[in-house]
Order: sequence, then C-alpha cells, then structure tokens
Amino acid sequence: MSKAIITLTRGGFDLGKRLQQMLKDSTLYVNEKFEAEDAGIQKIEKNITAFVGEIFHQYDCLIFIMAAGIVVRAIAPYIQDKKTDPAVIVLDEKGKNVISLLSGHLGGANEYTLEIAELLRSNPVITTASDINESIAVDTLAMALNCAIEDYNDATKITAHIVNGERVGIQTDIPILLPFPENLAIADEKKVENEKYKGMIYITERQVKKDPNKDQVILRPKRIVLGIGCRKGKTEEDILNAIHTALEGLNIHPLSIKHIATVDVKKNEPGLVGAVKTLGVPLVVVNRERIAAVENEFNRSEFVEKTIGVGSVCEPVAMLSCNSGIWLQRKTAYDGITIAVMREGGVEYGNYCGRN
Repeated sequence: MSKAIITLTRGGFDLGKRLQQMLKDSTLYVNEKFEAEDAGIQKIEKNITAFVGEIFHQYDCLIFIMAAGIVVRAIAPYIQDKKTDPAVIVLDEKGKNVISLLSGHLGGANEYTLEIAELLRSNPVITTASDINESIAVDTLAMALNCAIEDYNDATKITAHIVNGERVGIQTDIPILLPFPENLAIADEKKVENEKYKGMIYITERQVKKDPNKDQVILRPKRIVLGIGCRKGKTEEDILNAIHTALEGLNIHPLSIKHIATVDVKKNEPGLVGAVKTLGVPLVVVNRERIAAVENEFNRSEFVEKTIGVGSVCEPVAMLSCNSGIWLQRKTAYDGITIAVMREGGVEYGNYCGRN
C-alpha cells in the first residue's frame, strides 16, 4: 500500500525520516526550507491545503506529522466518501500518539495506526465504536471476507446493532473463520423468522428476499470470474446486456464479479473497456501464448483462430485467470459475444449455515 508521510516542522522531519525507513512504499514530503537530498524525500512548495489536494487520491494512506487541527482543515475540501477516501493518520512530532483520523475501516487507517504505533512504541488512538468495544463492523467483516457491501446505509444500521450489543444473525454461503462478539451468531435460515434478531447479515452472491420488518445488509463475495470474447465493434451496452443475461441465468449479483478476463488482442476494445469500467471491476488480460498452451482442452473456432491466432477465448481466459475455480457456465454465445463463468475457491456453493 502506498503511503505519503507529510510534515512541516524540523521535529516532524526527523520523525518522518525514521518512519520512512520503517514503512515500505512510502514517500516523505517536507517543508521546502529543509535540505532534502535523499531518495524518496520531496519538498512541499505550496500551501498545505493545495498540496493535499494534489496528492489526496494518489496514495492509499496519508500520514501527517503535525497538529490534528491543521490536518482537518487541509483534508476537509477533499473528503468525499469512505469507499474512496484514503486512510488519514495523524502523529505528534514526538511520535507519542498515533491517531486514526479518517477511513478507519475501509481505508485501513485503524490497521495502519496499530502498525505504526507498534513500530514507534507509541500510543494508538482509535475511536471507531466497534474497535473500542472489541466488536466488529460490517465494513471490517466485508473486507476480511473480500465481499462487496450492497448498501452502505444498511451496513451502518447493522453495525450500530452489533456495537450496541443487540442480537444480529448471519446467513452465509461461504465459510467464516473469524472470531465474533457474543451478540453476533450464525443463523439457520429455516429458523430465522422465529429468532429475535434485531438485524441480519446475508453473505451470498444470490438474490435475497428481505424482511421489511428487520434491518438487513447483504455482502457479496467477490469470487466470480467472467471470461469474455467478442467481435470487433460490440458496444458497451451490448456487452453489459450479455453479462447481465448470463448472471441472471445463474442467479448471481453483479457485485460478486471479481474480475473480467479477455485475450490480449481485445484489451483495448472500446465496448469491453467501457463495460468493465461501468461495472467497476478489473480487466485481466491473458496473452495468446498462454491460451495456445491450453486451448486443446476447449472447443475451438477456426474463424477465431484465423482472426487472432487462437481458436478459443472466453473459456481459457476464465480458467487461466481463476484461482482453483469451478465452472458455472461454459462458453455461451450472445450475438457476437461469448461468456464463460467460473467461481473461485474450488467448492460448490451454499454448504454453510444450514444450506443443503
């Protein structure tokens, strides 16, 4: 994770140099009046607020060694959403306290705070309710399980129930190997209606029928891999329609897509690039040399082979980019677009929490 260490004072400069040596992938930014010839040290040549605006989204974590009030004013114009804001941490120039200021869970500020405090043997300051109560927040759970949160407002409601000590149930289609607070429990779906849960957490790629009388949040495990091939000129709308048709047939929510894979010759296809951007998932590009090594395992098209040099695309790119996957859908054509679908993990779905 990339980190920027930012300081304005001589004492902060000295601490910043120590910290930079301890933290990998970090850049130290210092007051322009200080001599700084070492690699990885850059000078701040603007006022602090303008400077912060330039780097706010360039790093995963911003570590300020200065007064918290200065930091609050500097970052205020650029704060947008906890899903996209970087972690922000504040240290005093003596390194006595390390404060998690922004994006404690999703941004990782709480985790970074504990790491830095351990390195400096200083005091970590974390104020998120779930952490100080030794509980767990929904966004922390989602990160640990590599899940997408379907609705962040729902997540906030469920986290409040957990932190307040109220009973919350979990139904999950994936294994969970995490310690839970006592008021958070795995629930048998056949008995949920009779249980006195204040809220429910569903961890599934499938559609969920929500109870209007109960707070609920849905977490989508990101382990679906789509392999896609397409004719030249297919539009973003064409490809999105094909993807949604495929997923609907499998009862899979789009938020469960981990990535989309394609062959190298299609990596700049406008329609495919646009569809991937709209879905907000990575595009994994597989070289034709890798496909050629395994394509005998798949049905091949002479036309495709004459066109791009390999006779199969969607199935081999899905398989080659998937970690221990199982097939959910083999090559299926959608008017010039082919899609194959795999689920990572190598296990069938729905073997947990009372599902048969």
